[in-house]
Amino acid sequence: MPAETGKRFECPEQGAQYMVTRGGDGELSCVAAPEDEADRLGKRYQDAKTGVTVLCIRAGGSRVCCDGAPMELLAAKTLPSSD
Repeated sequence: MPAETGKRFECPEQGAQYMVTRGGDGELSCVAAPEDEADRLGKRYQDAKTGVTVLCIRAGGSRVCCDGAPMELLAAKTLPSSD
């Protein structure tokens, strides 16, 4: 599936769903993964080469890929202190 902002991507075999938060030139796919390596609910994943970013909205036993390469987990942004 082409990565278009606002589109939902589903992996029916593994039950995972993703929302594309930043589209780009890339084809999304998914591969089965062991439970400890599977994508986690509420986490964002990005492909460094294309800039495509997705949000995991339903966890399953899969890893999301862009152009055949697994996407990397984005680190959480640090919030300013409230001092």
